[in-house]
Amino acid sequence: MELCAVVTGCYLGWVVLALFPRRVVRPHIRIVQDVLIQVVAAFLLSWLCCRVLAACVLAFLTLVMYNDLPSPWTRVNEKAVLITGCDKGLGHALALKLDTMGFQVFAGCLFMGGDGERNLVKESSSRLTTLKMDVTDREQVLQAAQFVKNKLGDKVLHGVVNNAGILMSGNMEIMAYSDIRKIMEVNFMGVIHIYRAFMPLLRQPRRGTSRLVNIASNVGLAPSSLMGAYGASKAAVALVTETWRYEHKQLGVDVVTIIPSGYKTGILEYNQEAVANTWWEQATQEVRNYYGRACFMAINRRKNYRDFLSPDFSGITDCMVDALLSSQPRPIYYKGLIARSLPFLYLHTPSFIWDAIMPYFSDNYLFPVQALLEDNFEQNSKLQ
Repeated sequence: MELCAVVTGCYLGWVVLALFPRRVVRPHIRIVQDVLIQVVAAFLLSWLCCRVLAACVLAFLTLVMYNDLPSPWTRVNEKAVLITGCDKGLGHALALKLDTMGFQVFAGCLFMGGDGERNLVKESSSRLTTLKMDVTDREQVLQAAQFVKNKLGDKVLHGVVNNAGILMSGNMEIMAYSDIRKIMEVNFMGVIHIYRAFMPLLRQPRRGTSRLVNIASNVGLAPSSLMGAYGASKAAVALVTETWRYEHKQLGVDVVTIIPSGYKTGILEYNQEAVANTWWEQATQEVRNYYGRACFMAINRRKNYRDFLSPDFSGITDCMVDALLSSQPRPIYYKGLIARSLPFLYLHTPSFIWDAIMPYFSDNYLFPVQALLEDNFEQNSKLQ
């Protein structure tokens, strides 16, 4: 117990030094939480194992907690940030939040003159500028980059947040090729287009201060039924972001991944019936006969699934702000009930355990395959 007390005391001393003379950690409630966790862990470890082993385990735990403490923020000073996908959802909320903090915000919108763009202009200050941006259109993205460059003048672009994304739920044998390509074009190639167009603005004189923030998804880290196309696009975003993080350290650009989950962003609110009709019309007769019409319409098993989605974006936008302002941003920010837990379970549990729990977490949609239902009906008829 004495060794554990020494470890906790060393942690507190190191945190105090980090807070004041060195200023590499900012004051935060998590410091108090960490100390409480260490005290409880010290009692449990002293009871479960020998003193030396308990001290070693606690030392490792405190090292992890110390490295996870939030770093100080740099000053806003009207830093310029570009955000894509600001018509609604997270992009819209982040644009307004950064504007109130004093950022110069360039908000990319797909529909200029739409409700989302008009609300942004109405609710923001003159520091926020909306611009037409379809991330799948390379020429339009390049024009947007030139617009931002001209607007900045002698200033530099501090950050880019790749938020634009779409989702369509369906089996990839059923989905239209055009929609599979569209998901990849928006979610992944859109990130590439923004990256190639805006990196010259991020690689400006003030090395070590600019940020590239990409929004991925827990669906890209763990499988989810009828989310193959969306999950593949977000997996590509997560991997390329981590690759860029290593590549661009020497360029003075910090690259960060955001993993949100469980937010009412509106990404699920597309016209599913119209999409299902299009897929049905383009499907082969064999696919129609095998799957049946019901499989073309993605229906969530939980009628009240929207109640599980949080309309409060403050937690995830706080992560994005920290990624933009922290002197030492985290490589990956997880936010939401299953953002970290589901990928962890998928990667670190045996397959027989994952297969048992997946229906409760990732099998979200009804998928009544007609051919299988007919087979079951025939077998039951024979038995009777």
